[in-house]
Amino acid sequence: MLRDKSLLIFDLDGTLVDTRLDLATAVNHALQQLGRPPLPLAVLTGFVGDGARTLVARALGNPEINDLETALRFFRAYYAEHLVDHSRLYDGVLETLQHFRHKKKALLSNKPQEFTEPLLARLDLSKFFDVIVGARPDLKLKPDPQPVHFILDQLGVPAAGALIIGDGENDVLAGKAAGITTCAVTYGIRPAEKLLPLQPDFVIHNFSELKALMQ
Repeated sequence: MLRDKSLLIFDLDGTLVDTRLDLATAVNHALQQLGRPPLPLAVLTGFVGDGARTLVARALGNPEINDLETALRFFRAYYAEHLVDHSRLYDGVLETLQHFRHKKKALLSNKPQEFTEPLLARLDLSKFFDVIVGARPDLKLKPDPQPVHFILDQLGVPAAGALIIGDGENDVLAGKAAGITTCAVTYGIRPAEKLLPLQPDFVIHNFSELKALMQ
């Protein structure tokens, strides 16, 4: 039963927070610094989910390594100063996290740790999580199950006791590879038609639905 799950693992971008515009603005700033034209929000949104380096590389399109490193520096510097200019919580996030206050909760994102922690702090979300794991040198990115196993070990929870919730293919794939239950959300950044073929265990269309799902 889902109500017996003792640990909830949440993705960040596209699951808890709509970060699309701030990410796109930072990428376009980097592109413009290199003399390149900006890309539409819809295009850049499709590049999100595999970490900052991949996001910028996709925006550049087969870049030379020097261009990529330069663009990454521009992106990181700008994004650090504009993390929450336009980012907002999805409907129901605060109430639902509060509803699960007695369960262990972890945040697992492919967003660099240097951005993940301050973004959560700025949006007053840090207090909800026992562990916050962003992209960092000692851990692989989703869809590798390594960071999921790391969280399970940190919190002393067996795979059978955990549920991962996310809007991306990487969330479903990482959860399945780690042997934990998966819940896809369809309101986020990644399109539902990319998620459903992966056969997540559960699907919700609004964050608040998680409460009913776990009753």
